[in-house]
Amino acid sequence: MDKDRLQYLLEQDKNGQNSPEEAAELEAWYLSAESRPAFTESLSADGLSALEGKIFARIEAAQPVPQEWNVPSVNRSGWFNWRGIAAAVLLLVVAGIGMYMFQRQNGRIVERTAFGETRVLTLPDGSEVTLNGNSVLSYDREWPELREVKLEGEGYFKVVHTKDHRKFRVRTGDDFSLDVLGTQFNISKRESGTRIVLDEGKVRCNLGDSERDTLVLKPGEMIRFTKKPTDYQRERVETGRYSAWKEHKLVFKNTSLREVAAILQDTYGLETEAGNPELLDRQISGSVPTDNVELLLEGIAEASAVTISRDGNQIVIAPRAE
Repeated sequence: MDKDRLQYLLEQDKNGQNSPEEAAELEAWYLSAESRPAFTESLSADGLSALEGKIFARIEAAQPVPQEWNVPSVNRSGWFNWRGIAAAVLLLVVAGIGMYMFQRQNGRIVERTAFGETRVLTLPDGSEVTLNGNSVLSYDREWPELREVKLEGEGYFKVVHTKDHRKFRVRTGDDFSLDVLGTQFNISKRESGTRIVLDEGKVRCNLGDSERDTLVLKPGEMIRFTKKPTDYQRERVETGRYSAWKEHKLVFKNTSLREVAAILQDTYGLETEAGNPELLDRQISGSVPTDNVELLLEGIAEASAVTISRDGNQIVIAPRAE
Protein backbone atom coordinates (compact mmCIF):
# COMPACT_ATOMS: atom_id res chain seq x y z
CA MET A 1 0.00 0.00 0.00
CA ASP A 2 1.48 3.39 -0.93
CA LYS A 3 1.51 6.28 1.51
CA ASP A 4 -1.25 8.25 -0.25
CA ARG A 5 -3.64 5.32 -0.03
CA LEU A 6 -2.72 4.72 3.62
CA GLN A 7 -3.24 8.38 4.46
CA TYR A 8 -6.66 8.33 2.79
CA LEU A 9 -7.75 5.20 4.67
CA LEU A 10 -6.60 6.58 8.02
CA GLU A 11 -8.43 9.87 7.54
CA GLN A 12 -11.58 8.10 6.33
CA ASP A 13 -11.49 5.86 9.39
CA LYS A 14 -10.92 8.82 11.74
CA ASN A 15 -13.97 10.60 10.28
CA GLY A 16 -16.11 7.43 10.36
CA GLN A 17 -16.54 7.49 6.59
CA ASN A 18 -14.73 4.32 5.56
CA SER A 19 -16.64 1.56 3.79
CA PRO A 20 -16.52 -2.10 4.95
CA GLU A 21 -14.05 -2.79 2.15
CA GLU A 22 -11.82 0.11 3.22
CA ALA A 23 -12.01 -0.99 6.86
CA ALA A 24 -10.90 -4.48 5.86
CA GLU A 25 -8.04 -3.06 3.78
CA LEU A 26 -6.85 -0.96 6.71
CA GLU A 27 -7.12 -3.96 9.07
CA ALA A 28 -4.97 -6.02 6.71
CA TRP A 29 -2.40 -3.23 6.70
CA TYR A 30 -2.28 -3.26 10.51
CA LEU A 31 -1.66 -6.99 10.59
CA SER A 32 1.33 -6.63 8.28
CA ALA A 33 2.76 -3.51 9.94
CA GLU A 34 5.35 -5.49 11.91
CA SER A 35 7.41 -5.90 8.75
CA ARG A 36 7.58 -2.14 8.28
CA PRO A 37 9.21 -0.66 11.44
CA ALA A 38 9.55 2.81 9.87
CA PHE A 39 6.02 3.00 8.44
CA THR A 40 5.24 6.31 10.18
CA GLU A 41 8.03 8.20 8.44
CA SER A 42 6.05 8.80 5.24
CA LEU A 43 2.87 10.11 6.90
CA SER A 44 1.84 13.73 7.27
CA ALA A 45 0.91 15.24 10.63
CA ASP A 46 -2.78 14.64 9.84
CA GLY A 47 -2.10 11.04 8.94
CA LEU A 48 -0.10 10.47 12.11
CA SER A 49 -2.89 12.02 14.16
CA ALA A 50 -5.42 9.69 12.53
CA LEU A 51 -3.19 6.69 13.17
CA GLU A 52 -2.77 7.67 16.82
CA GLY A 53 -6.54 7.88 17.27
CA LYS A 54 -7.02 4.52 15.58
CA ILE A 55 -4.45 2.88 17.84
CA PHE A 56 -6.08 4.23 20.98
CA ALA A 57 -9.42 2.91 19.74
CA ARG A 58 -7.91 -0.53 19.23
CA ILE A 59 -6.45 -0.50 22.75
CA GLU A 60 -9.81 0.42 24.24
CA ALA A 61 -11.49 -2.37 22.26
CA ALA A 62 -8.90 -4.95 23.33
CA GLN A 63 -9.72 -7.45 26.07
CA PRO A 64 -8.50 -6.48 29.56
CA VAL A 65 -5.00 -7.64 30.27
CA PRO A 66 -4.99 -10.01 33.30
CA GLN A 67 -2.93 -9.06 36.33
CA GLU A 68 -0.89 -12.23 35.99
CA TRP A 69 0.89 -11.81 32.65
CA ASN A 70 1.17 -14.77 30.31
CA VAL A 71 3.49 -15.22 27.36
CA PRO A 72 1.50 -14.17 24.24
CA SER A 73 0.41 -17.11 22.12
CA VAL A 74 1.54 -17.47 18.55
CA ASN A 75 -0.86 -18.57 15.83
CA ARG A 76 -0.02 -20.67 12.80
CA SER A 77 1.06 -17.67 10.73
CA GLY A 78 3.63 -16.72 13.39
CA TRP A 79 1.91 -13.48 14.55
CA PHE A 80 1.59 -12.64 18.25
CA ASN A 81 -1.93 -12.48 19.64
CA TRP A 82 -2.92 -8.86 19.02
CA ARG A 83 -5.18 -8.40 22.05
CA GLY A 84 -2.67 -9.94 24.45
CA ILE A 85 0.01 -7.34 23.68
CA ALA A 86 -2.08 -4.36 22.54
CA ALA A 87 -1.75 -2.34 25.74
CA ALA A 88 1.99 -2.96 26.00
CA VAL A 89 3.08 -2.58 22.38
CA LEU A 90 0.66 -0.05 20.93
CA LEU A 91 1.25 2.47 23.68
CA LEU A 92 4.94 2.32 22.79
CA VAL A 93 4.04 2.88 19.14
CA VAL A 94 1.91 5.88 20.09
CA ALA A 95 4.76 7.27 22.19
CA GLY A 96 7.09 6.90 19.20
CA ILE A 97 4.60 8.62 16.93
CA GLY A 98 4.27 11.45 19.43
CA MET A 99 8.03 12.04 19.42
CA TYR A 100 8.16 11.84 15.63
CA MET A 101 5.30 14.33 15.28
CA PHE A 102 7.03 16.70 17.70
CA GLN A 103 10.12 16.69 15.53
CA ARG A 104 8.09 17.10 12.36
CA GLN A 105 6.03 19.97 13.71
CA ASN A 106 9.12 21.84 14.83
CA GLY A 107 10.76 21.35 11.45
CA ARG A 108 13.88 19.64 12.85
CA ILE A 109 15.87 16.69 11.57
CA VAL A 110 17.57 14.77 14.38
CA GLU A 111 20.27 12.16 13.77
CA ARG A 112 21.61 10.04 16.65
CA THR A 113 24.33 7.43 16.98
CA ALA A 114 24.50 4.71 19.60
CA PHE A 115 27.53 3.98 21.78
CA GLY A 116 30.36 2.75 19.56
CA GLU A 117 28.52 3.56 16.31
CA THR A 118 29.77 5.84 13.52
CA ARG A 119 27.53 7.12 10.75
CA VAL A 120 28.11 9.21 7.61
CA LEU A 121 25.39 11.78 6.87
CA THR A 122 24.82 13.98 3.83
CA LEU A 123 23.23 17.33 4.61
CA PRO A 124 20.77 19.16 2.30
CA ASP A 125 23.55 21.32 0.81
CA GLY A 126 25.75 18.30 0.03
CA SER A 127 28.06 18.77 3.03
CA GLU A 128 29.11 15.55 4.74
CA VAL A 129 29.21 14.80 8.46
CA THR A 130 30.63 11.68 10.09
CA LEU A 131 29.15 11.24 13.56
CA ASN A 132 31.10 9.43 16.25
CA GLY A 133 29.43 7.23 18.86
CA ASN A 134 26.94 8.69 21.35
CA SER A 135 26.40 11.87 19.31
CA VAL A 136 23.41 13.92 18.14
CA LEU A 137 23.20 16.22 15.11
CA SER A 138 20.10 18.34 14.50
CA TYR A 139 19.15 21.01 11.97
CA ASP A 140 16.12 22.69 10.41
CA ARG A 141 14.38 20.77 7.66
CA GLU A 142 14.53 23.91 5.50
CA TRP A 143 17.53 26.21 5.94
CA PRO A 144 17.06 29.96 5.74
CA GLU A 145 20.04 32.07 4.66
CA LEU A 146 22.26 30.55 7.36
CA ARG A 147 23.16 26.86 7.19
CA GLU A 148 23.18 25.94 10.88
CA VAL A 149 23.46 22.59 12.67
CA LYS A 150 23.65 21.74 16.36
CA LEU A 151 26.06 19.09 17.62
CA GLU A 152 26.17 17.13 20.86
CA GLY A 153 29.06 14.67 20.91
CA GLU A 154 31.66 14.45 18.14
CA GLY A 155 31.55 14.88 14.38
CA TYR A 156 33.89 15.36 11.42
CA PHE A 157 32.63 17.92 8.89
CA LYS A 158 33.34 18.33 5.18
CA VAL A 159 31.54 21.55 4.33
CA VAL A 160 30.86 22.49 0.72
CA HIS A 161 31.06 26.06 -0.57
CA THR A 162 27.77 27.31 -2.05
CA LYS A 163 27.43 29.55 -5.09
CA ASP A 164 25.73 32.23 -3.02
CA HIS A 165 28.50 32.04 -0.34
CA ARG A 166 26.10 31.10 2.44
CA LYS A 167 27.73 30.73 5.82
CA PHE A 168 27.76 27.32 7.54
CA ARG A 169 27.53 27.32 11.33
CA VAL A 170 28.04 24.54 13.86
CA ARG A 171 26.60 25.30 17.29
CA THR A 172 27.52 23.28 20.38
CA GLY A 173 25.66 25.45 22.90
CA ASP A 174 24.33 28.91 23.62
CA ASP A 175 27.83 30.20 24.31
CA PHE A 176 29.80 28.71 21.41
CA SER A 177 29.58 28.25 17.66
CA LEU A 178 31.90 28.31 14.67
CA ASP A 179 31.36 29.66 11.15
CA VAL A 180 32.84 28.26 7.94
CA LEU A 181 32.51 28.64 4.16
CA GLY A 182 34.23 25.50 2.90
CA THR A 183 36.53 23.38 5.01
CA GLN A 184 37.20 20.13 6.89
CA PHE A 185 37.42 19.94 10.65
CA ASN A 186 36.73 17.78 13.68
CA ILE A 187 34.65 19.12 16.55
CA SER A 188 33.93 17.42 19.84
CA LYS A 189 31.70 18.51 22.70
CA ARG A 190 31.82 16.08 25.59
CA GLU A 191 31.44 16.28 29.36
CA SER A 192 35.18 16.90 29.67
CA GLY A 193 35.07 19.91 27.33
CA THR A 194 34.93 21.17 23.74
CA ARG A 195 37.64 20.73 21.10
CA ILE A 196 37.98 21.92 17.49
CA VAL A 197 40.73 20.66 15.18
CA LEU A 198 41.03 22.22 11.70
CA ASP A 199 42.32 20.07 8.84
CA GLU A 200 41.93 22.54 5.97
CA GLY A 201 40.22 25.80 5.11
CA LYS A 202 39.32 28.41 7.70
CA VAL A 203 36.86 28.62 10.58
CA ARG A 204 35.88 31.46 12.86
CA CYS A 205 35.17 30.53 16.46
CA ASN A 206 32.51 32.61 18.18
CA LEU A 207 33.45 32.60 21.85
CA GLY A 208 30.81 35.02 23.13
CA ASP A 209 28.27 37.67 22.21
CA SER A 210 30.81 40.34 21.30
CA GLU A 211 32.46 40.60 17.90
CA ARG A 212 35.74 40.87 19.77
CA ASP A 213 35.22 37.41 21.26
CA THR A 214 36.19 35.61 18.05
CA LEU A 215 39.28 33.92 16.69
CA VAL A 216 40.16 32.42 13.32
CA LEU A 217 41.76 28.98 13.21
CA LYS A 218 44.34 28.01 10.61
CA PRO A 219 44.89 24.46 9.29
CA GLY A 220 46.75 22.32 11.81
CA GLU A 221 45.51 24.31 14.79
CA MET A 222 43.33 23.20 17.69
CA ILE A 223 41.47 25.08 20.39
CA ARG A 224 39.90 23.50 23.44
CA PHE A 225 38.16 24.68 26.56
CA THR A 226 36.45 23.04 29.52
CA LYS A 227 33.64 25.42 30.47
CA LYS A 228 33.95 29.05 29.33
CA PRO A 229 34.84 29.38 25.63
CA THR A 230 36.92 32.49 26.37
CA ASP A 231 39.19 30.38 28.61
CA TYR A 232 40.51 28.42 25.62
CA GLN A 233 43.88 26.89 24.84
CA ARG A 234 45.26 27.13 21.31
CA GLU A 235 48.02 24.95 19.85
CA ARG A 236 49.32 23.28 16.72
CA VAL A 237 48.68 19.54 16.54
CA GLU A 238 48.90 16.48 14.33
CA THR A 239 45.32 16.68 13.08
CA GLY A 240 45.10 13.03 12.01
CA ARG A 241 45.21 11.90 15.63
CA TYR A 242 41.90 13.58 16.36
CA SER A 243 39.96 12.23 13.39
CA ALA A 244 41.42 8.70 13.28
CA TRP A 245 38.16 7.39 14.76
CA LYS A 246 36.64 7.82 11.27
CA GLU A 247 38.99 5.05 10.12
CA HIS A 248 37.94 2.85 13.08
CA LYS A 249 41.02 3.41 15.20
CA LEU A 250 42.22 5.59 18.07
CA VAL A 251 45.69 7.14 17.98
CA PHE A 252 47.39 8.01 21.25
CA LYS A 253 50.54 10.04 21.84
CA ASN A 254 51.56 10.38 25.47
CA THR A 255 47.88 10.09 26.37
CA SER A 256 47.02 9.36 29.99
CA LEU A 257 44.72 6.49 30.91
CA ARG A 258 42.53 9.15 32.54
CA GLU A 259 41.96 10.71 29.10
CA VAL A 260 41.42 7.26 27.60
CA ALA A 261 38.82 6.51 30.28
CA ALA A 262 36.93 9.68 29.30
CA ILE A 263 36.88 8.53 25.66
CA LEU A 264 35.59 5.10 26.66
CA GLN A 265 32.79 6.67 28.67
CA ASP A 266 31.79 9.33 26.11
CA THR A 267 31.95 7.16 22.99
CA TYR A 268 31.28 3.63 24.24
CA GLY A 269 29.33 4.14 27.47
CA LEU A 270 31.94 2.29 29.54
CA GLU A 271 32.49 3.32 33.16
CA THR A 272 36.07 2.96 34.37
CA GLU A 273 37.22 2.02 37.86
CA ALA A 274 40.84 1.80 38.95
CA GLY A 275 41.83 0.03 42.16
CA ASN A 276 44.91 2.24 42.26
CA PRO A 277 44.08 5.79 41.01
CA GLU A 278 47.74 6.34 40.12
CA LEU A 279 47.28 3.89 37.25
CA LEU A 280 45.19 6.50 35.45
CA ASP A 281 48.26 8.74 35.21
CA ARG A 282 50.08 6.23 33.01
CA GLN A 283 50.62 7.46 29.47
CA ILE A 284 50.37 5.42 26.29
CA SER A 285 51.31 5.92 22.65
CA GLY A 286 50.25 3.97 19.58
CA SER A 287 47.00 3.06 17.84
CA VAL A 288 44.24 0.59 18.64
CA PRO A 289 41.23 -0.61 16.59
CA THR A 290 37.78 0.63 17.56
CA ASP A 291 35.41 -1.60 15.57
CA ASN A 292 35.70 -4.33 18.22
CA VAL A 293 35.46 -3.14 21.84
CA GLU A 294 37.19 -6.22 23.26
CA LEU A 295 40.18 -5.73 20.94
CA LEU A 296 40.17 -2.04 21.82
CA LEU A 297 40.43 -2.82 25.53
CA GLU A 298 43.11 -5.46 24.92
CA GLY A 299 45.16 -2.93 22.93
CA ILE A 300 44.90 -0.31 25.68
CA ALA A 301 45.86 -2.86 28.34
CA GLU A 302 48.88 -4.00 26.31
CA ALA A 303 50.07 -0.46 25.60
CA SER A 304 49.83 0.59 29.25
CA ALA A 305 51.01 -2.67 30.88
CA VAL A 306 47.83 -3.11 32.94
CA THR A 307 44.99 -5.62 33.04
CA ILE A 308 41.49 -4.59 32.05
CA SER A 309 38.46 -6.69 32.98
CA ARG A 310 34.95 -5.97 31.80
CA ASP A 311 31.55 -6.72 33.31
CA GLY A 312 28.83 -5.26 31.10
CA ASN A 313 29.43 -1.51 30.91
CA GLN A 314 31.86 -1.52 33.84
CA ILE A 315 35.61 -1.95 33.31
CA VAL A 316 38.25 -2.33 36.01
CA ILE A 317 41.89 -1.38 35.53
CA ALA A 318 44.41 -3.21 37.71
CA PRO A 319 48.20 -3.56 37.82
CA ARG A 320 49.64 -6.35 35.73
CA ALA A 321 51.10 -9.16 37.79
CA GLU A 322 54.88 -9.39 37.63
